[in-house]
Amino acid sequence: MPAFVRVTLRHRGQTLHGWQLGEVAPPDGGGDAPGAPGPALLVHGFGSTDTGGQQLFVQTARTLAERGVGVRSYSRLGHGTSDGDFTDITISDEVDQVSSMIRTLATDAGRPVHVVSHSLGAVESAIAASRVPDLVATLTLWSPAGVVVDDIARDDEIQGRPLAPAREHGWFDFGGMALGTAFIDEVTSGLDVYASIAAYTGPAEVLHGTADQIVPLEYGQRYGDLLPGATFTAVEDGDHGWSSVPLRRVLLDHLVAFVAAPGRR
Repeated sequence: MPAFVRVTLRHRGQTLHGWQLGEVAPPDGGGDAPGAPGPALLVHGFGSTDTGGQQLFVQTARTLAERGVGVRSYSRLGHGTSDGDFTDITISDEVDQVSSMIRTLATDAGRPVHVVSHSLGAVESAIAASRVPDLVATLTLWSPAGVVVDDIARDDEIQGRPLAPAREHGWFDFGGMALGTAFIDEVTSGLDVYASIAAYTGPAEVLHGTADQIVPLEYGQRYGDLLPGATFTAVEDGDHGWSSVPLRRVLLDHLVAFVAAPGRR
């Protein structure tokens, strides 16, 4: 098994920190070499980091690396050890970051990349893929959190907690991290997270747990319906974090079969 190595990415004067496992380009430099799988980019969820919740992305990377797929993962600004403050994050800027991650990895690899994403990262990855569809070999969405718009704009809450204190104090307490009101204001101003995603017409797979208490199943189904090349799988008893060994086996078995399907770049 190859070792994890540190990688960085500059974004608007700040640095994203992350890691890579395995090689992202084929040894001979031929981006279209037969049998040379394209690399994968992992995109974490809201308030998470480059390793994913309970090492989800570490497990994912090791599973893919065993099959010759190089993997790269970053913490977005304000997350993990990356620059910035969680107070300042917005969905639109995070989409820009994910778009830059895709472009950079595709350039380094000389070929399109497999984007694997979770929760809010899946929402942002779907939008980013619609911006650079030719650079995305496949798009995998785990528990896409499109509910973020309805939670904030319709229900005036985040994950069941009211937003009124945020307007009073200027920040929302998300498990000990202060989320600034710019994030909330962007959503309430009319952000549409679905508007552009059909522009990505390539292969996509959406998996969503039937026991997800954070993002109801119908939000995953909506991504399955709107993405032209998507298949949707409802995973029985799956929670939002895929918090059991059997559930993660389901995720990773699906991912390996999807990324390594015949004809994939």
